[in-house]
Amino acid sequence: MTKYMIIMIIAGLMTGACGNSESASEQPDNGLQQDAAGELTWFIDDFDAASAEAAASGKPLLIDMYADWCGPCVTLGEQYFTSDEMYPILSNFVLLRLDVDNPEVAPYAQRYNVSAIPCVVIAEADGSEINRIVGTTRTVGEYVRALEGVYQQI
Repeated sequence: MTKYMIIMIIAGLMTGACGNSESASEQPDNGLQQDAAGELTWFIDDFDAASAEAAASGKPLLIDMYADWCGPCVTLGEQYFTSDEMYPILSNFVLLRLDVDNPEVAPYAQRYNVSAIPCVVIAEADGSEINRIVGTTRTVGEYVRALEGVYQQI
């Protein structure tokens, strides 16, 4: 019985470690990423492209400063930002995710004086900071209300 349990645990761990079969190379390398519903477009580590889009659209930037190893960052990126409840407020922004562990992004983390993540900076198209939200909330609804409050100040 013990051998069987050990084999089942190892098999489960191996299955979980394999993840899905889609590789990163199958995604387009254009600095954009769409969520599962294909409704929201995120610029990934490309401040200049996001800034140009914000200038062209007249929308403010929402800059998500995150790291893959950060649990709250993962929650924000994978659960909150992909929530249907979040879509209406996120659609008001040009969306940009900046991985603070990427050496090319380090100047932006310094520019915005990011000392804790997740840190969501709301900025003008030129990058001038309007406001920020550091950390996350207990629920998606609370985060939506926090973003709505920031958006109403613009």
